[in-house]
Amino acid sequence: MPPPGGTKPFTVSAVTTAVKARLEEFFAAVWVTGEVSNFVRASSGHLYFTLKDAQAQLKCMMPRGFALRLKVGHDPRDGLAVVARGGLTVYPPRGDYQLIVEELQPTGVGAAELALRELKQKLLAKGYFDPKRKRPLPRYPKRVALVASPTGAALRDMLELLAQQWPLTQVVVRPSRVQGDGAAADVAANLRLLSELHVRRTLPLNAVVIGRGGGSAEDLWAFNEEVVADAIFECAVPVVSAVGHEIDVTVADLVADRRAETPSAAIMLLVPNRREVAEGLNESTARLREAVQNRLTLARQRVDQLAARPAFRRPADRLRELQQRLDDTAARLRRAIQLQTTRSRDRLTAAAEQLDALSPLNVLKRGYTLTRRGDGAVVRTPADVTTGEVLTTTLAGGSILSRVLATQVEDSL
Repeated sequence: MPPPGGTKPFTVSAVTTAVKARLEEFFAAVWVTGEVSNFVRASSGHLYFTLKDAQAQLKCMMPRGFALRLKVGHDPRDGLAVVARGGLTVYPPRGDYQLIVEELQPTGVGAAELALRELKQKLLAKGYFDPKRKRPLPRYPKRVALVASPTGAALRDMLELLAQQWPLTQVVVRPSRVQGDGAAADVAANLRLLSELHVRRTLPLNAVVIGRGGGSAEDLWAFNEEVVADAIFECAVPVVSAVGHEIDVTVADLVADRRAETPSAAIMLLVPNRREVAEGLNESTARLREAVQNRLTLARQRVDQLAARPAFRRPADRLRELQQRLDDTAARLRRAIQLQTTRSRDRLTAAAEQLDALSPLNVLKRGYTLTRRGDGAVVRTPADVTTGEVLTTTLAGGSILSRVLATQVEDSL
């Protein structure tokens, strides 16, 4: 519908200029207190940040000239509570109203930063940040789950990189809010669901990635909530946190098993590069082939060396040589046995002659006799017998039985 009664519409520039003039007129010098977030120091030297409280936010810019006048330690930083003085204006290219800060004084730690510090201390005491409890990531994951916004660039980047890096990995996407009211509860619920499905073996997983692109501290605040930290800590599979950019560190990053600077970096951590794996396999194959070839060459040389030995070139000669050695050994053994037998016979003959020389029978042959009593005792003197006793006398040719008629003892000289 056209403007009524020939009313001429304002241009966007005219409205913006009018608003800018009014703001600068009525808010030329105001004091504003709040908590710093999203602090950035530009290469030009200007400082950009946001002042916030529980209900609202105000964009701020401190020109380089005023920034150089800040006292040491008064530089703004995220979480710092400050009082800023300046004038309100409008930045026409974006239509944003902002505070041009001329003076800045810190007043302490902001409420949000204080709450975050208290949460970190609580989780630290519970062991959520302990490196010993963090699990290693699988080398070749078969199935991973991505918890991310279904419309965000982070999910698209992760899916594209997965397809390029390692297409063998199956991907399960759990759409989730990652910003604003209810985002923390949504992320936690998705993590718990995936963990439960894994435990039941309904959907076995190797890892879960929480992915979100960069943003302001407020945009990432869902990942500083305790409910998300609990869900990550209790998850039955390793969790990779890829929230924001490299400079953004959230509670989720600290609790997760691994932290990635970006969602794309999470995929690089999680799956191998198929080109690198292929190159590695090719190198391993080449080394294996070379090793086998070297072993074959060495074995062939060994066989050639064995084949060159006389025993293999003229096996009959070796057999005849062994037979001759056997014959020589047998002849030496026979001679040794014959010599030993002769020596033994000679020793036996000598011993027999010596024994024969000592035999009492030879003494008897020379005319001597041996007289024994009935009990076998040898009679040596006449006193050894009594009259009427029967004696046995042994001679060279036999023995004589006699009875003692009388005994006679000769006087000794």
